[in-house]
Amino acid sequence: MLTLKIKNKDVEPSYNYRLYKNIAGADKDKRTTNFYDFLDGLFIDDPDTIIDFFKAAAGGDLGEDAIVDQLDNEGAFDDIRKTTDEILKGLATSGFLKSKVEAYKKYGNHVIDSMKATLEIDSLKPEDEETTQIQINQAEEQMKNAENRMKVMKK
Repeated sequence: MLTLKIKNKDVEPSYNYRLYKNIAGADKDKRTTNFYDFLDGLFIDDPDTIIDFFKAAAGGDLGEDAIVDQLDNEGAFDDIRKTTDEILKGLATSGFLKSKVEAYKKYGNHVIDSMKATLEIDSLKPEDEETTQIQINQAEEQMKNAENRMKVMKK
């Protein structure tokens, strides 16, 4: 179970709009991009993203060092995949955050479709075509990984 000790109380993250704002930042124009970058970090099991999540969950009540110390003591970094799976499960089952995760997947698929359409342009240089195809392959792999991770969360 994911918890932090804040003011001598064990506190579980609240998967709500406030958590989203803490993750995505104050600048409304950058929130979507920031949240999608955060999801990318979770999907690749990035330890820094776990720290970012708990900083957002603590809402400024704990400093980064205190958070990392608690996570270390609880073994959150011993099995990164397990920790990110717990975070993803919370995101996948919360109303607003669930809709943001679904929007991430739709956006990713839209980007892939747009890149594929670029390949249809007759004036595209061969080297640009090759680069675009590599980008498509990477994006498809990323979306496949995200989809597979999210399927596990829904069980």
